[in-house]
Amino acid sequence: MKKILVPTDFSENAFLAARYAAEMAKKHQYSLHIIHFYTAVSSGFDENELEGERVQSDVLKADLTMKEWVHRLQAQYPDTPISYHNDRGLLEEALPKEAKKEDYVAIAMGTTGASANKNIFWGSNTALIVAKSPIPVIAIPNIEYIPTVIKKAGLLTNFKQEELATLQEFVHIFKQEIDVALIHVYKESEKVASVNNRIDSWAFNVDEFSAVRQTDKLIAPTLKEDKNQDTIPEVLSTLIDTQDIDIILVSKTRKTFFERLFTSSVSKAMTLKLQKPAFFGKTI
Repeated sequence: MKKILVPTDFSENAFLAARYAAEMAKKHQYSLHIIHFYTAVSSGFDENELEGERVQSDVLKADLTMKEWVHRLQAQYPDTPISYHNDRGLLEEALPKEAKKEDYVAIAMGTTGASANKNIFWGSNTALIVAKSPIPVIAIPNIEYIPTVIKKAGLLTNFKQEELATLQEFVHIFKQEIDVALIHVYKESEKVASVNNRIDSWAFNVDEFSAVRQTDKLIAPTLKEDKNQDTIPEVLSTLIDTQDIDIILVSKTRKTFFERLFTSSVSKAMTLKLQKPAFFGKTI
């Protein structure tokens, strides 16, 4: 049975993400594997000087907490197979390595953790994992109830071939028919008629997918407020939040969205809070 890989720091935010993953697993016949990475905190001592007794204490605490955490999740999803383990290492390094193992279809993780409750788009750990992961990553916002029924997916598009690969990955994992909204932000200098012609032509490629019931388009110009400010994330956020979209599909070619979104200098864009899960295509 294929698995969804779910990292946890035992926070409530991580539990919400695990619950979303469990709903997905239940619907599409996947199992879950929960994983927690811990590091020894030296508190002034070199890591090599740490005594085995202290390390054993950390491991024991992680094991007990994991068992309680998984038991709580399993109680809500008794028919979903859930495995788990703790391992030592840094999340951003160890999780992509774990994801390379067989049988994982995707990583599902929260956008904020126990130490990252700031009003930012996605937590830095999530950003690092998305950038390094060899399999798709589903980033789940910290919201108590997120509908797991996916009727419409929003595909961010700049008319690149990689976007079709991301859509293919999504269809392969979710195994269902969907409507697709093509979302494109264009420069003010571009003519609307020209943009519409391009997106209509590109829509033919999406219509070729047997799982796609129908396509529509959402387009908007960049904002005029500040020429030095990257407003693409803000415009995208407005488009997505005002439409009936259940999940956002993002390919790695969306540099203006993906890379700048996680750059602290993009202060205004970074304070946005997108209230939808996002499916990031795997790193090629």
